[in-house]
This record gives sequence, structure tokens and C-alpha cells, in this order.
Amino acid sequence: MKIITGLFFLTLVVFFSCKKDKFTTEPQVTVKSISPDEVRQGTNGGFTIITLDAKYTDDDGDVDSVLIITKYYDADTATYVDTSFRSSLGGLGLPPKTRQGDMTIQFEYNTNNSQGAYVGFPNVVSKDTTATLGLVLIDAANHRSNYSESSKIRLIAP
Repeated sequence: MKIITGLFFLTLVVFFSCKKDKFTTEPQVTVKSISPDEVRQGTNGGFTIITLDAKYTDDDGDVDSVLIITKYYDADTATYVDTSFRSSLGGLGLPPKTRQGDMTIQFEYNTNNSQGAYVGFPNVVSKDTTATLGLVLIDAANHRSNYSESSKIRLIAP
């Protein structure tokens, strides 16, 4: 009976010690939300703020940039994908050497301004359409995270 009890406790110790860490060398990202659901050009030719909230993990804590992917849709089909925007995390105000955290990226709709607190989102649409914003994190060793995408938002033409 002692042997069976000992094997049972040994099995429990091995099981719990082998629990997989949620952090990986490759960054992981999850887009949590995007707002507003409907975006219009600001008044008097101004801009509207789009806010994207996400969370991330990285075992090494060396995430240094984010690739922002914009997809434009016609019904359920992506008609145009823009992968041209990459930003340093320093510009987003995230502390270095962080293994996990939340990030908020704010975009100015109808501007090319990519300085200060906001990222430019210049593509004002010529007709009403829907779009999503996706993220891929890149670390110092050039490891890329999974791709995570927001829900669709409605872009209203001026």
C-alpha cells in the first residue's frame, strides 16, 4: 500500500511540474477590442481616433516592433490588404523587457501623422466599407508572433 501511495504522489508531482509555461520565445498577441464600430471623417476635415486594445506575452521580453495589417472588405471578402506599416514599440509607450502586458494603439483616421501618441491611418475610403486591423509582434531575434485581428469596423466615406 505504501508503494501505491508513493507512486500516486510521485505522479502528481511529475504532472504539476511539467505544466507548460504560457510564455514562449516567439511573442504571442491577442487583439481584445477595437472602437468605435463606425468611423467617420472628423468635422472640418479633422480626424477621428480609432483605438485598438491587445495583450501580449514574450518569454524573452525583447519585443521591439509591431506590424499593423489593415484589411478592407467587400462583404465577407478581403479586397485589399495593406501590410506596409511597422512601428517600434518604443513609439507606443511600452516599457522594454516586459514579458507580458496590455497595449493600446490609437490611430488618427484621415491623417498621415505618425508622430506623437497616434499612428496615422490615411486611407479615407471613397465609399462606405468595412475593415479590420491586425497585429504581428516582432522581437529582437526577428521571431514573429501569431497574427491576431480585430473585429470589423465600418468606415464611412465623407
